[in-house]
Amino acid sequence: MLDEFKVYIINLKQSTERKESILREISKQNIKSFELIEAVDGNKLNNEELNLCTFKNKKNYNPWGPKLTYSQIGCALSHIKIYKDFINSKYEYALILEDDAIFLDNFTLNLQKFILNNLKFKKQIFLLSELKEFLKTPIDNMEKYEVVRVTNAFFTHSYFISKEAARSIIEFNYPIKTWADNFVLFKIYCGIELTGLNPYLLDQNKKEFNSTIELQKKFKKHFLLKRFLYKIKNKILKRFLSFDGH
Repeated sequence: MLDEFKVYIINLKQSTERKESILREISKQNIKSFELIEAVDGNKLNNEELNLCTFKNKKNYNPWGPKLTYSQIGCALSHIKIYKDFINSKYEYALILEDDAIFLDNFTLNLQKFILNNLKFKKQIFLLSELKEFLKTPIDNMEKYEVVRVTNAFFTHSYFISKEAARSIIEFNYPIKTWADNFVLFKIYCGIELTGLNPYLLDQNKKEFNSTIELQKKFKKHFLLKRFLYKIKNKILKRFLSFDGH
């Protein structure tokens, strides 16, 4: 593995089967240098801890995610925990893997170099997971892979992040306003460039593990407006550009 980025693995202490699974995955890919980060279990946070780590306005209300579950809060805190460690490291980029991630293809040195060569933006997230929507015209390509601009995605089990993007998300999302994979929100409010790999390289091991994160169902009005305008912009772009998704 190249020594130009740091690898983090998120795992709940009690999830030993998941830990064994992800360690097998990275061993297959010859990833020997990594840091295992103990995930924050949101279900074990007491009221005082929840009050300290979640955002509330003067009306004691979180307008960004009023229905965040304990597990969503824990997931967001786990990624923030990694970001805080990462920004104090010598590395400019980090690869973050959750413990249910599985590789669909070999993470070769050439593919690593290809991805690193396309980490061109100061604030950037580069997704290796399934992409909901992206521009068809690629930024770059090699063999069977291409780099694309992502307009919508919502998985955090495998992605690269730049140091400045990590700083921006910490500043915006701590205390926690929203879930860890609200990439559209981070794109809008943090100015983060979203890119991804097509076809995607990692999936979630859904056969063996269920997700520990419940899905959010409602958004605050002002974010809905922002997202609505964002979608309108994409609809206009679709008249002139080609989109695709996994």
